[in-house]
Amino acid sequence: MTFRRAVLATALLLPVAALAQRAPFGGPYAPIVLSLPAGPRSLALGNTGIASRDDEVVFFNPAQIVIARGFAVSAERYSATSAGGALSSVTRFNTGGLAFGMRMVDYDAPLDLFPSDRGSMLNAGPGAATSVEASVGIGQVIKGLRVGGTVKYAEDNTPAARVGRAALDLGVSKDLFRYYTFGLAVQNIGSSMTIPCAIATIPREGDCIIVPLLPGAVAPVQFTAANLPTRTTLGVAASRGIGELDVLATTAVSLLRLDRVLASGGVEVGYSWLDGYSVAFRAGARTPLPGEQSLNAGFGYNMDRLSIDYALEALVGWRAAHRIGLRIR
Repeated sequence: MTFRRAVLATALLLPVAALAQRAPFGGPYAPIVLSLPAGPRSLALGNTGIASRDDEVVFFNPAQIVIARGFAVSAERYSATSAGGALSSVTRFNTGGLAFGMRMVDYDAPLDLFPSDRGSMLNAGPGAATSVEASVGIGQVIKGLRVGGTVKYAEDNTPAARVGRAALDLGVSKDLFRYYTFGLAVQNIGSSMTIPCAIATIPREGDCIIVPLLPGAVAPVQFTAANLPTRTTLGVAASRGIGELDVLATTAVSLLRLDRVLASGGVEVGYSWLDGYSVAFRAGARTPLPGEQSLNAGFGYNMDRLSIDYALEALVGWRAAHRIGLRIR
């Protein structure tokens, strides 16, 4: 595989992801924060971070913590009633690294439905809701292979329900053929949560289970599962200088539980005129989940150890969400 072929493969993936159908898939999934973007650079590349070298890899592939570095904060305004942010930091040591990450979103939610998805969280509602995540990850080189794991806790707190779960991410990665980084990660490994069918956003036939009459209840209660969005992702990133330009191409394929296959990818073109000073332009696409559109774009400006990144995310109804972040290396 040549670098030009990798760029071509990524470029071909962009219209494929953009034209992907919104097929029905399982659910409901919770907490919603686990399905949200984590940083402006990865978001501009189609929300592809499986082989990234930035500190936000704690939200994508803990194996890359080994070679990531820096501290970053970012925030995004999804709509007039919803916004979120993320914080991540990586400290490297010997042949490994330690990372911390936090994400939060604040949005409006109905009083009698749970959970929200990326589409419903954009709308104004009668109730206030939050979703939060806290993660700690570690990566280490073992026999030439980068491996890592992340322990996290995520919680949804809405008027209809409050649920939370601990979960685990596992990942591996390796550099091959000089220019390429391959990564494999399984995210959000954990047990499902139980919610009453009466408030379930997507109660599926046969999923509701009647439990014995509870003390003080006047009728039996039916329950269904709210699953963690367990996601298995295989991806690659390739970077190389072409003349005065630095070009990066990345692509990934994910399996969301056993419900849906998702594709994403992006290209970044950077130019540097002084040592430590550069500008980069990015474009990406993804298979959209409910509430999302396919195409994203953005740019970044690097000044010595400080980077400023911006991403434009297209959401349902072609709403534009804006994410901006600062990173210190």
